[in-house]
Amino acid sequence: MFSLGEAVAVGLLLELLLAGIVITEFTLATRAYKTSRSRGADGQEALNQALSTVLPAPVAKAMGMEFGLFRALWRWIRRKPDAPEGHQILTYGSEIKPIMWTMVFLVPLEILAVEFLVPWSVVRIILLALSIYGTLWVLGFIAALSIRPHSVGDGKMVLRFAHFVQIAIPLDLVESVRTTRHSGYRRAVQINDGVLAMPIGDSTTLSVKLREPYSVAPKPGKPFQEVREVRFAADNTREAARILTANIVAD
Repeated sequence: MFSLGEAVAVGLLLELLLAGIVITEFTLATRAYKTSRSRGADGQEALNQALSTVLPAPVAKAMGMEFGLFRALWRWIRRKPDAPEGHQILTYGSEIKPIMWTMVFLVPLEILAVEFLVPWSVVRIILLALSIYGTLWVLGFIAALSIRPHSVGDGKMVLRFAHFVQIAIPLDLVESVRTTRHSGYRRAVQINDGVLAMPIGDSTTLSVKLREPYSVAPKPGKPFQEVREVRFAADNTREAARILTANIVAD
């Protein structure tokens, strides 16, 4: 049996070891974040890299998604877009934002219904906490759609879906840009038969044909696949096509 003094000493030693591990992990994550930023990565990419440095891949991915939402919400409140400096912006997401806002505005009704219908105070508190977190999650998603637009510049077009997906395509590979709608997609990003699609809702409004196949990863950690066409959605389709065409000509 340990004496009281020995137990205290062991406890302090364990606390010091834990503190050392936390400090080391934080230092490594901070270093990875700064290195990624110095190499041109945006804030979300650098955050993902920092987390993957100190955490197992599945945990890092999950935490990156959660932290990304609150990071987007914080930048949205401060009106700081998360796009490369000097890039021209192509906004997207206007078709689904009304649905998201409806979900936010329905939360007070949900809370009121819980107060009247659920008799157990502990359950009410848990449901209230879940409702608040869910609302923050939806607001963070709206924020991510707003502050992380598609962009064109530095010889590439950068396509995004909130903070979940980011794919860059070199402009010198672009053969043509057309405004055309394709529908029926079920995922935020998918590659089928050499066509990369990043729809909003279930549709894309722009089609970009490439001169030669280009390898992209549909999501971080997924295998690279060759694409010959890129389809995506923009709020102002004609303006997006004009900006892309102008940059292709300039290059």
